Amino acid sequence: MGELSILAEQKADELPELKKKKVVLASRLGQAAQMPLLPHPDAFDLAALASLVEAVEAQSRQEIRSHLDLLGKRLLALQEEHQYWRECLNVSFAKFCEPIP
Repeated sequence: MGELSILAEQKADELPELKKKKVVLASRLGQAAQMPLLPHPDAFDLAALASLVEAVEAQSRQEIRSHLDLLGKRLLALQEEHQYWRECLNVSFAKFCEPIP
């Protein structure tokens, strides 16, 4: 959910902290998956939790792919603009203003 929030709010500076939290959560979920479920009916359903996590992560991955695609297009546009400005820099009227020998 944090990834989706960061994408929506475009707060890339929060990504390193989010990555740390995600690693910790993945580790805890891995540990929970190895533990036997509690016998009473109020015990949380690990399969349902895993399904919810997978659904949110799939949505997040799709959003991240879309965002990366957009960034790639912006980068390409900036590279093309950079090249255009470099070409403009190289165009000079100086050689046309030099006296003819």
